This record gives sequence, structure tokens and C-alpha cells, in this order.
Amino acid sequence: MTSLEPVTSMEHVERLRKDGVLFRSYLDAARRLVPFALPGVLVHVPLATLSLLALTVTAGGSAALVNQRFQLIGTSDAPLLTWTVLLGAVALAGEIVVFPATVVIAAGALVGRHVSLGEALGTTVRRLPSLLVLLLVAATAFGTIWAARAGVLMATGQQWPGNALLVVAAYAAMPGLLAVPGVLMHGCSGLGSIRRAYQLTRLRFLPTALTLAFGVVLVPGAATWALDSGLRQLPGPLATLGWGLAGTVLALAMTPFQAALVAREFLHCMAWRTQVDDSDLAPGLPDGPPPRPVRLGFLPAALLPGVLFSATVLINPFGWPEVAETNVTESWTPEEFSASIHNRGPELRPFDLQALHTGRGQRLIVVMDGFQDHSSLLVCADPSCLKTSFEWAEPRDRDTRWEAGAAGARLPDGRLLLTTWTSNSLELLTCEATTCVRSSGAVATTRSRPESVGVAPAVRQGGGLVVAYADADPAGGDRPSHDLVSFIFCADPSCARPERRQVARLETTVYSATDHNLVVAVGPGDRPVAARYDPGNGQIHVISCLDVACHQPTVTRPVPPSPSSTDDLPWTFGLAMAVRPDGRPVIAYRDLRDQANKLLDCRTPDCAQVDVRTLGAGDEYHAVPALVLDRAGRPLVAFESREHQRLMLAICTGSRCESIPVSKNRGGFGERLAMALNAEGDPTIAWIDHKLAPPGLSWNLHVTTPLNLTPD
Repeated sequence: MTSLEPVTSMEHVERLRKDGVLFRSYLDAARRLVPFALPGVLVHVPLATLSLLALTVTAGGSAALVNQRFQLIGTSDAPLLTWTVLLGAVALAGEIVVFPATVVIAAGALVGRHVSLGEALGTTVRRLPSLLVLLLVAATAFGTIWAARAGVLMATGQQWPGNALLVVAAYAAMPGLLAVPGVLMHGCSGLGSIRRAYQLTRLRFLPTALTLAFGVVLVPGAATWALDSGLRQLPGPLATLGWGLAGTVLALAMTPFQAALVAREFLHCMAWRTQVDDSDLAPGLPDGPPPRPVRLGFLPAALLPGVLFSATVLINPFGWPEVAETNVTESWTPEEFSASIHNRGPELRPFDLQALHTGRGQRLIVVMDGFQDHSSLLVCADPSCLKTSFEWAEPRDRDTRWEAGAAGARLPDGRLLLTTWTSNSLELLTCEATTCVRSSGAVATTRSRPESVGVAPAVRQGGGLVVAYADADPAGGDRPSHDLVSFIFCADPSCARPERRQVARLETTVYSATDHNLVVAVGPGDRPVAARYDPGNGQIHVISCLDVACHQPTVTRPVPPSPSSTDDLPWTFGLAMAVRPDGRPVIAYRDLRDQANKLLDCRTPDCAQVDVRTLGAGDEYHAVPALVLDRAGRPLVAFESREHQRLMLAICTGSRCESIPVSKNRGGFGERLAMALNAEGDPTIAWIDHKLAPPGLSWNLHVTTPLNLTPD
């Protein structure tokens, strides 16, 4: 009597033993993309639609469209973190169902079993407790790796050892992905599936980990980077629509390719085990009749979240602030920041920002003036500031000075007027883009150190100039107790015949060429107005004139002094001033008593009566606020928010000031903000984004322009 042995099949085993797992799995995913993507469409699309709807409805004043991309820049770190965690948790909750279900469908296609969408989701739900164990182990391992990286960073003070540790640990964890099909196809427990995954790859660990790293992490990451880089080249509306459509397709297509690779790699490792036939590959997979063909009518539903979100961003029905922002120095090389000694090119450093002006056409001119160096001009070819040129403003044939910086004003024809010092002589420069020409001679001279003299120019409507000039009273000897403030009048930018008139004798204070505590503006009828901020006690003096030549100057003190000392000056100090068309000045400053950012709104041209409006809390290390008047005559004040590390813009109408967030930073805004109206009449703000982090100071120069500010 003979026994009959069961007939075994090796067809799938032989086919799955073939090399080229990455290529073959990607080819399978491309051929069967529609059925493989069904779990993602069924789960992720409703979740994403509801999440985005909740986000847009509840965002309120926190949302803004930066370069036509939605950002939550107005909320504090805690709510922002809450939203990030919430959206991440929703996406993770969906993915813990979608990814295993897609693995089941992909594995079924590899072993000749027809797995429907319902059967794949049912298998995932039944194995959900073991899958949650895998998720918990993965989260613990992830946290441990990042903690180890932080420890290495703190111990060495360098980033590359920590990054190397991160890469090695992530590479070693790659075979753990094979625990997912172990749970689904072989019914293993969570911890048992991890042990089985590493046993399967024991003899093929390096190639298996490399294949998974490329297929699951690197290739999808490269595809995302390529899509982002390509869309950045498109105009704003097309980039937004592209992210809504192409981004949605990429998000839905990424999981099928990753799941197909994990499924094939697991079966590839199983096929190379001894005494394995087709029935041993995936015993836990369901097998049913062939599913019905999937129609392409589901595509509109698949694209629904991206289409709705893109339409919301483009139409902006909620009236979110629209902002254009450029990271000017993001792509600069170290040579562009600091030119070689042989070329002696200009150097750009994190605290050099001084002023921003509108040049001819649509050009923007950023004035940089660094410690122990000459002034330089960074010229933007257009309001976006994507293309720049950078050159010295002051002549380079002089010795390095201490700290006597440049002050500037825009001429009616779009040229820029800058002050400069040659030894102890004050001169003027007239600049066209990056080319500057000296005036005919000295405008004033001093016996003091140039860096301790207050200088501020303004352009008169008739084409002449007025320069506010504050120097120590020579009658005080070596320890003067008063400063003499004068107006220097010039008939033209060359100032060949300057006329100097003393307008005030004030208590002595500390001037700094890089801190604007002396400013001047021209009111109606070419009457000059100057303001001086005393960093020692926080007092503000306003010097106004009743006539063009200022024969009868008036000095008022709208901000009283506070107890302080010149030995304990704040880290940053200064003020900004503009004069309304009716002659009433407005002054933005940071109050020395409470460090709050405030607007001094003068009721009269001489500031004898004022209203003080608090714009937001501040700190002595915060940047000095910037001020301009828009074309409607409203004061616009840019300042740093202490609560949220945000760049704020206050729009003041009548007795009310409304502050909105327009950008966010990583750590600080430098020593001052600079602002001007561009050719379109929009306020453009230049600021430094800096962060003190190992191995040193990381910073960039940004240009931010709010676009949809409309008069009330």
C-alpha cells in the first residue's frame, strides 16, 4: 500500500526569489496604483477634508497666506504645537489602517490571491492590537534615538556626530518594517513579529536594510523635494493649485509604493528560507473572487481635500493677511557673506541692518552698516528681492573707523542720500543703486569722536536737505553736561553751502551711529521736526519749527524721564518718526519703563499734547520698531512680539491700532527693523532672523511685504 504525498507548488516562491526587489515592487505599484490606493482614498480623504475644514474655520487671526501658502503664524507656540500634534495624530491614525491594508492587497497580488478592499481592512482591524504594539515600539525607539542624538550634540558641541548616529540607528531599524506583514500574514504578535523580521534578514541584513531605506524613505523624500522645487519655480497661484493637486496625488501614491516594497521584501526573504512552498508564504491572507474593476470616477473624491484647500487659499474668503516674503541670504555662499581679503568686498553680518529705502523703479535698497567697517548697499532688483547686488557705499580708500555709521534719506528722483565721516568731517554721499558719489565738501566738523555725534538727514519737498546734528557743547570742556542740537540746511544734495542753525540745548545723552536715537522729518511747508531719545532715562524730546528756517524752535517733552543711568543702557534703543500731512508727528519707540512697543500720536504739530498707544509687550533685547505712513496717511508700525516671537504690523486708524502677525522667526530679529513703502504702496519690512545654536550663530536677512492692507 503506497501513501500519496500532497502536491506542492513552488511557482510563487521561484518568482519571489528574484533580485531587484526595489525595481519590481515599484513596477507592481505603478501597474496596480488604483487598487493599491483605495485604502488611502477611503480613509485619508475624509479625515483630511474634515481636518482642513476645522483648521480653516478655527484659525481666526492666527492664519496668514505667506507666498500664497497657508501658515499659522499668529498663534503662540502651545496652540501651534497642539494643532501640529492633532493633525499628526489624525494622519497617523489613518495611516495605521491604510498602510497595513495596502500591504495586504499588495501581498495578495504577489501570491495570486484576490484581496478586496473590505477584506484588507477587515484583516487590519482584526490585527490592530498587535499593530498598535508595533507603533508603540517604533515611537519608543524614535524617542530614544533623538535623545541619544541630543546627548551627543551636547557632549561634542558638533552636529555631525549626532547626525551620523541618527543615520546609523535609522538604517539599523529598517528591517523592523517587515514586522507589519509578519502580523498580517502570519498572525504573529507585536513583539514576536519584530523578532521574526530580524531573523528573516539575519543573512541578508545589509541589502535588505538598504533596499527598505531607499524605497521607503529616500525615494519618496526625493520625490517630495523634487515636487516642491518644481512648484517653487511657478507663479504663486499655479504653485498653490499645483500643491493642491500634485501634492494630493503624491500623498496618496506614496503609501502604495512603500507598502508594495515592504510586502515584496518580506515575501522575498520568506522565499529564500529552506523547505518553503507557495502555501507557506502568506497563510493568513484572505482569498476571494476577483474584485470588480475600479472605475476612475473616484478620482474627483481623491482630489477633494487638495482642491478645496487650494481654492480656499486662492480665494481667501476669510480675509487672512496675504504676505510676500523672501529669505534673501538663504542661498548665499560664505564668500558672498564675507569676501576674500584680496577683493575687500563688502561683508554682511547679522546685526548690520540699518535702513530700507525705495529706489528708482521697483528697486529696494537695504543699508547695511557694520561694527568697525564702512557702509554697504544691498540692492534688490524688484520688490521680491530675489535678485540682489551688494557693494560698498562709502569710499574704500580710508582707514577702518570705529563705529560712525551712515544715516540715509530717499531723494525725490529715487536716489539715496547717505551721511559719512572722513576723519572728523561730516560729508554726504549721493547713491544710484550701488554707485555713490561724494558731495562737494564737509557739511560739519566735530571735536568729538564721530561715533558719538547724532546725525539724521531728511529731504525737503523743494529739493533741499535738512540734517539734524547733535554734538557735545564745547563750553562743557572734557565732561560736557549738554548737547547742542542744530539743523543744517542745504539747498541741494551736494550741500555746497550748508547753513547751520542751533535749535536746542539739551541734557547730554549717549548717541550711537547704529542706534537711531536722533531722527528728523519734514512737515508741511518744509518745516523740519526732530526727535531725540535718551537711552539713559527713556525721555523723548521733540524739536519743531514754526517757519522753514526754524528761527523759532519749540522743544517739548511728551515722554517724561524714568529713573535710570547711562551706565546701564538697554541692549537696543532708538525711535522712528514720521509727520502726517497735517503736520502732526507720530513716533514709534520702546518705552524704557515697561519695554512695551508704543506709538506716540501727537495731537499738535509741536507734540505738546499726545496720545500714547501701546502696541504690544516688548523686551530690552528686542529690535527697535520701524514706522512709515501709508498712502492713506495711516501710521504703520513693525515691531517684535514678546509673547509669540512674531513680526507684528500695527495699522493705526484714528484712536485705534490693530496689530496683525506677518511673519515668524527662530530666535530673534536682530537689533532693529527697517521698513519702507514699495513702489506699489505696500509696506516692506527688512529684518534679521537669527538663532544662537550649536555650532554658532545661524541667521538670514528677510524681506516681508504684507499685500492686502486696505484703508478703512
